[in-house]
Amino acid sequence: MKQETIKVELLEDNKKDILRFHVDNDYDINLDSSKSQEQLKRVFSILLEKLVQIDIELELCVNNQYSKALYKEVCSEYINDLNKEIKKVRSELIVDYKDDLDLLIKH
Repeated sequence: MKQETIKVELLEDNKKDILRFHVDNDYDINLDSSKSQEQLKRVFSILLEKLVQIDIELELCVNNQYSKALYKEVCSEYINDLNKEIKKVRSELIVDYKDDLDLLIKH
């Protein structure tokens, strides 16, 4: 199955720290907001939907103007952990739903 790399950009926008997932549409996680966990869950759900159709990997890109070292480090670790989780889920999907996935891929 082919793999798609999804860019995840760490940037500052209007004095807000943003983690932007470039999946079909752009999904912003405002890292300074109390709603960031809800936003992350939504993006993870979108990634899982995409994962059923195609193998994906996330790649963190830090905007050249971004200067907060702590967020860079935390987001880098988060994306690494998320990639591990995506691979684990993908493996489980393949084992548990191989026949169904074969049908989806052929259509």
